[in-house]
Amino acid sequence: MDKRKVIIDTDPGIDDAAALMTALSDDSLEILGFTTVAGNKGLDMTTTNAVRISTYFDGRVKIYPGADNDYTSLKDNKPPRENATGNIHGSNGMGGVDFPYDESLIQDQHAVDFILEQVKAYPGEIDLITLGPLTNIALAVEKDLTTMKQVRSIMSMGGAAFDGNTNPVAEFNYWFDPVSVDIVYQALGESVPITMVGLDVTRPSLLDMNDLEFIRQAGGELGGMIREMFDDYVLNSFENEGKIGIVIHDLVAVVGYLHPEILTEVYHTNLVIETKGEYTYGQTVIDFEERTDRPKNVYIAMDIDLEAYKAHVISTLFGEDKYHQYLDMLD
Repeated sequence: MDKRKVIIDTDPGIDDAAALMTALSDDSLEILGFTTVAGNKGLDMTTTNAVRISTYFDGRVKIYPGADNDYTSLKDNKPPRENATGNIHGSNGMGGVDFPYDESLIQDQHAVDFILEQVKAYPGEIDLITLGPLTNIALAVEKDLTTMKQVRSIMSMGGAAFDGNTNPVAEFNYWFDPVSVDIVYQALGESVPITMVGLDVTRPSLLDMNDLEFIRQAGGELGGMIREMFDDYVLNSFENEGKIGIVIHDLVAVVGYLHPEILTEVYHTNLVIETKGEYTYGQTVIDFEERTDRPKNVYIAMDIDLEAYKAHVISTLFGEDKYHQYLDMLD
């Protein structure tokens, strides 16, 4: 079977890290590259963390640094925006875990040029998985829209139909750079299938403490590292949200790409985003009831098959035997 060609645009972050590790563990993918963007942390750190993850997986994927700021700040030549998520991802963006590091994986080619080069080389074959702000994708659209319309699909972690996590209505990735979200959906949404994996579908994807302890105990070195990476995240989840366990937002997007059937209640409709509102900056407005005549430019998932999601996480990262051991634990 031919492998699916993907480029993952990312801003690691520990949730991105778990998602990238899962993608690297799936044999059905040919990952052409990781492109990095500022978001959870500044570009230098997100690039460093992407290198760390790839190095741990034998340096299989090269890293292409991209935008170090949001679209508007880049155009206005403003200093890079400060990280807006505090210390939730730890001092190094990886929960403080020390990964190996091979600097040679960092490429001189800019992320935007790499994306366009690969889509030209494989028209209609490349899927983009975006785990951070959409700045690199918007810049690629601006540079060569014709080529970007030859992307096969986009799976985007971001947005929220009903409730935000950065302000009352906006999710962080889309809040960080709503202008890029607007550019991408308006330019590509009618010709390239874009699936939005927002907070509405990620929030129900809780990995509870039984799941996390199983990962530590049964997952070997990788499982122990993942569990350690999420120590502060677990504490933050309890203190700020009252949850016993964690939601790994970006992981849902990767597993949803690998196994689309886990994403349920999927609507094909219109998305617009607020780019200027004082109180609603970054809000994604979804036309569920088709009350406007705006074109359909998004597939939005609103729920998840939690049992199937967990099964795919365990089996992809640690193998089928560990998955069956996990089922025995549940019994």
